[in-house]
Amino acid sequence: MKRQVSESSLLNPGSFKRILFIGDITGESALEALERQLPLWRTHWRPDFVVVNAENLAVTGHEASSGFGMTPAGLARLFGLGVDLVTGGNHSWDGPYAAEVHRDMRVVRPLNYSAHAPGRGAGIIKREGFHLGVVNLVSRSALSQADAPLDALERQLQIWGDSVDAVVVDFHGESVAEKLSLAFAVDGQVAAVLGTHTHVPTLDTRVLPGGTAYVSDVGMTGPGGGLQGIAPGPFVESLRSRLPATLPMTLATGTTEFGAVLVTLSASGRTALSINRLDAAHGDVRLWQGAGAVAEREMEPEREWAKGAELRVLEGRNDPC
Repeated sequence: MKRQVSESSLLNPGSFKRILFIGDITGESALEALERQLPLWRTHWRPDFVVVNAENLAVTGHEASSGFGMTPAGLARLFGLGVDLVTGGNHSWDGPYAAEVHRDMRVVRPLNYSAHAPGRGAGIIKREGFHLGVVNLVSRSALSQADAPLDALERQLQIWGDSVDAVVVDFHGESVAEKLSLAFAVDGQVAAVLGTHTHVPTLDTRVLPGGTAYVSDVGMTGPGGGLQGIAPGPFVESLRSRLPATLPMTLATGTTEFGAVLVTLSASGRTALSINRLDAAHGDVRLWQGAGAVAEREMEPEREWAKGAELRVLEGRNDPC
């Protein structure tokens, strides 16, 4: 049964670690909006770790249909905000900078994909003696030649063993049933399974019986005036004509949607106490708690976030960390 958590309790973090996860950043306008929004969230919620999915950070082709991906300049802006680690998905290797961006130890890509593709699929962030493991998975619904995600995850968990204090999984795919099945399969072994890819935020934030926080899709951080961040014109044209669109595919306009969740870990640090979906400004919606209670403690002193965390990222599927 879910119990609502007061914002005053969540604002007293004490020794409970928090992970802010931001979904699918889509385009330049989203990055600019995040540059304004993330400092507010950091001041208000004081997360210990910040992880973002940024596979759609930039349009790297002549239009959106020819590729998204990441650029070194865009990543530098994210890391300048204090982002600790960047995850990806089916667009991880789009664009001319794919090999370069995946040489950065703070960028991971789907673990359950070819060992010959650039990058690594898992990373460990270290801050104040706490080791947070982050695993990036992709479903075959998003990347048809991917390997079985659960097999890859279970191998990674076995390799890490007790070398990490908690694990967060970004599962990039379309199927709610697949994402939730995987979450139940590792319930209690990981702190969170957070869905990405569809760009549509779901309302099913929950903590599973074993202590794993879950949401089917975090949603995108991107322009809300279209279809999943894309202008509606070519989609409407194809729907009407049932032929390939002639209109160019461009990013949408409109107010930025913020897809983000805050996961608060339990006192043990290995499982989750709560998962909270954040909106713009400070974020004050759907604050739900799993087993346990949030202690009332004095506010921590302001932290120097720009310095970031120490990060260790080793190789992916065939040479995991």
